[in-house]
Amino acid sequence: MTSVPAAIAGCALVILTLADAAVTALSMVTVTGPVSGRVARTVWRVFLALNARAGRGSAFLKWSGTCTLLITFATWAVLLWAGWWLVFSSDTASVVASRTSEPAGGWDRVYFTGYTVFTLGIGDYVPDTAWAQVATAAASLTGLFLVTLSLTYLVQVVQAVVHKRVLAQQIHSLGQDAAGIVAVGWTGSGFSSMFNQQLVSLTEPLLRLGEQHLAYPVVHCFHSTRRNKAPARALAALDDALLLLRAGVAPGSRPDPAATEPLWSALDQVLDTLRGQFFSRAERERPAPALSVLRETGVPVVDEEEYAARVREHTGRRRALQGFLHSDGWHEDKD
Repeated sequence: MTSVPAAIAGCALVILTLADAAVTALSMVTVTGPVSGRVARTVWRVFLALNARAGRGSAFLKWSGTCTLLITFATWAVLLWAGWWLVFSSDTASVVASRTSEPAGGWDRVYFTGYTVFTLGIGDYVPDTAWAQVATAAASLTGLFLVTLSLTYLVQVVQAVVHKRVLAQQIHSLGQDAAGIVAVGWTGSGFSSMFNQQLVSLTEPLLRLGEQHLAYPVVHCFHSTRRNKAPARALAALDDALLLLRAGVAPGSRPDPAATEPLWSALDQVLDTLRGQFFSRAERERPAPALSVLRETGVPVVDEEEYAARVREHTGRRRALQGFLHSDGWHEDKD
């Protein structure tokens, strides 16, 4: 007895799974598979909700990225398994016991499908028709393809996660906040050339961070509970420092524009690239650092009105930055 609808449904499920995995793992644009994308967003929202309910000091988000990857891989495996099970269940004569040649039951076909897809080759049950033999070979091939693709994707995601945490530490090595970053570069009479070089060195890895988030969206789900390894907090501190350097420092004392302008543009590009895909602008902008930060360091500053006017020019950017912080689970009033 053959069930054509079951065979069609099974083939559709197999194709959906492989296409979803291929798009997610191999696409270099802002695309995830329809299945894995929904899984990642759902898991991340659940962890954000749990973290918000648990309050300050919660470690829920620390496991969000790992859980998202594991659930994604498990979803692919279950869908592929279910798809091939439907295919092998569409014909009662397709799978038989190797010793008795009796047709396999429902759970027996689940068992046969599992060890076929994951290439275990146990042999308790065997395909008994020509099309089932071809389907068995195809099932083993798709299983091998999915496992290989998953491992490749895992390596790429781990590299991207390591990069974003290294970038956060690199920024925080200059200072934990805007005041620290500005102070480390001020010599008493101007900003050192080494400080300019350090700012320049941040531009390329910052742009890479944005591209890695687009290529592997699950990277956004990896949250660090340690502030010095949290990219969102590092970018906020860097933007605060750049705002002071570009708008708060007196024109004659500002660092080389060749160091600050590319970095400012790179950060703006990253926020613009990620906004919409990973977060939306907050209702209120991130508060600008006070000019007193510069005065305490001995840096010449512009007057308060001029600084306030320059800050207002970047309201949209500051709202985007605040939205990025919130999307990563950081809330200034709680953290």
